Amino acid sequence: MNNRCIWRCIAALTNVLVCAGALAAEQVTLQLKWHHSPQFAGYYAALEQGYYKEAGLDVSLMEATPETDVVTAVTSGAADFGVGSSNLLLEHYRGKPVVVLANIFQHSALVLVARQWSPTQNIHDLAGKRLMLTKTPDELVAYLQQEGLSADQYSLVPHSADLNDLITGKTDALSTYSSIALPYFEAMQYPVQVYSPRAVGIDFYGDNLFTSSRLLKRNPDVVEAFRKASLKGWQYAMDHPDAVVELIRTQYNQHQQYNQQQSDELLRKQMAHTRELIHPELIELGYSNPGRWRHIADTYASLGLLPKNLALNGFLYRSEVSVDRSWLYITAASLIGAFVVFLVAAHINRVNQKLRNMVRLMRSADVWQRGHNHVLAQIVADDPLEDILLGIIVGVEHIKPDMLCSILLVERATNTLRLAAAPHLPDFYNEAVDGLHIARAIGSCGTAVITGQRVITKDIQNDPAWASARELAAKAGLASCWSEPIINHRGEVLGTFAIYQAQVAEPSAEDIKLIEESAYLAEIAIGRKQAIEALRESEERHRIMAQHDSLTGLPNRALFSDRLQQALSYSKRHQRALAVMLLDLDKFKPVNDQYGHALGDELLKQVARRLLTTVRHSDTVARIGGDEFVILLHQIDDIAQAKIVSEKIQSVLNELFVIEDKKIQIGCCIGTAFYPQDSQDAHELTQIADQRMYHQKHQKPVSLSAR
Repeated sequence: MNNRCIWRCIAALTNVLVCAGALAAEQVTLQLKWHHSPQFAGYYAALEQGYYKEAGLDVSLMEATPETDVVTAVTSGAADFGVGSSNLLLEHYRGKPVVVLANIFQHSALVLVARQWSPTQNIHDLAGKRLMLTKTPDELVAYLQQEGLSADQYSLVPHSADLNDLITGKTDALSTYSSIALPYFEAMQYPVQVYSPRAVGIDFYGDNLFTSSRLLKRNPDVVEAFRKASLKGWQYAMDHPDAVVELIRTQYNQHQQYNQQQSDELLRKQMAHTRELIHPELIELGYSNPGRWRHIADTYASLGLLPKNLALNGFLYRSEVSVDRSWLYITAASLIGAFVVFLVAAHINRVNQKLRNMVRLMRSADVWQRGHNHVLAQIVADDPLEDILLGIIVGVEHIKPDMLCSILLVERATNTLRLAAAPHLPDFYNEAVDGLHIARAIGSCGTAVITGQRVITKDIQNDPAWASARELAAKAGLASCWSEPIINHRGEVLGTFAIYQAQVAEPSAEDIKLIEESAYLAEIAIGRKQAIEALRESEERHRIMAQHDSLTGLPNRALFSDRLQQALSYSKRHQRALAVMLLDLDKFKPVNDQYGHALGDELLKQVARRLLTTVRHSDTVARIGGDEFVILLHQIDDIAQAKIVSEKIQSVLNELFVIEDKKIQIGCCIGTAFYPQDSQDAHELTQIADQRMYHQKHQKPVSLSAR
């Protein structure tokens, strides 16, 4: 056999192996939930940028009409993937084999938009009106039901998907997506009233990418490849909004009847609104919180749409570790090596030895990579922090059986280290370390926290930093300790990752890499938990700020109006009475003029505190502006009960206020309106109470009593 033949054989064998590893393009279809719009920008970007093609996928996008049932399209096999709302949870309960792959919108875009026929209209004004609802509006139905509007209180008209039907009067309200409709009506300069389920706490995920459990079971690689490529497309769309706007205008904008300038401006606004619903700067694209899905299920259950404690098994996708095809390359190397060895016998021992070493190293790397991916999956799934940190340790100890690991977290309030995970260290040792005071000379971990640097203690018994804990370490059979600080992007030390060994030892380069990667994984897990908690706290603060008076902390006019509507709905259903009391302070303006606004503000705070002492917890005290307050007495038995509360208010506000050594005497005027005697309408009740309050006020002389 000559050399030319040998190399031809090698080349042919190599081509066969390369071809065997190649994946044929898989044809898949994505069923959208509406017409083409920036709401689906990430999928357009994934196509345009070639992300699907790189993943071995040939993807087709299908638009939807108001009659399209996206879930049925996917579960029947007409489409492979779909974009659905949180009604996927209801379909899961009904037995549809749906699996949520990624939550694109952190807040649902689904809203009701109505013609603005009155500046004071509210959701209850939809009673008796014509509504256009899509085929699966479960989220909006839940909203209407919670507001006391049942299906027999409004009439349904077929949805046309044309926003102009609202303008031309073919319907009084229609279901649509805020990211599409609000910029559109703004561009048309047409005033609308928007009703969002978020107003009553129905804050669901939106535009959820999903597939069928059958496809996931049959071809998990395709599902994972499509998910990753789609999220990559969404990341591109968030990072390059102008490029995506141009793409949509030229290829996906056939439903808009505008010139180029108008179209670009509208698309930019729709794209910006879409970004607000996704929050890419705060939350990882596609992130799905099982706890929030549990909240969605509980909300549906509270409305009688789902049973309580519905199991979510199989509903949420958990990305598995990527299929390891390294064996293909090992096999290729082995075959080529064997072929070459067959030709050149003198090299057989050296080649075989190299192959054995390669296999050993790749297997070790593969085990660590699988553990690494498992921890990342736990982080993405928002598993408890304790479970994630435990997973990191288990992964390290699996590939390094002679090592024992622990993770300690810094507790700032007490300046101590708290045990987070140490599954295989002795209990007595863990108990002694838990709550350890942070100091430079307190073991390897205490020193690592103080210095922010890795601490390598080769021999615990001869290290000064371990002087107070040598006996404890000896009893636990620990001879060396390597501690890596867990540091976030702001340079703050969050805790330590420590490795112990039973013999005196120093870490190898491979060990150092393992320590660093483990600490980095722990930092990701801890940082994510902190970010999620900060986001929840921020959302709660913003919710409170939007609904409460910044000075007194009482509900503001908007929240009071909402509670009054709910109270009226309840009273009408259960035939109960309620009272609305408007209160205006006497002599407040002279106090403000004489002593200044700072003292006046403090007076208003004290008034608010006194008013709260006069009512029940179920009642509402609100500040609606200046020195005006309004009180809702919910579920009262008769008018006499409201009169008792009014007298209590008069009494507590007539008592002296002492502010900055100033003794101030004020009073108040109160007007009360009753349901059902005076009116059954919230606006009229408030007006009647206001009239009665001013009638009482005009009968009082005005004087200042402060010294």
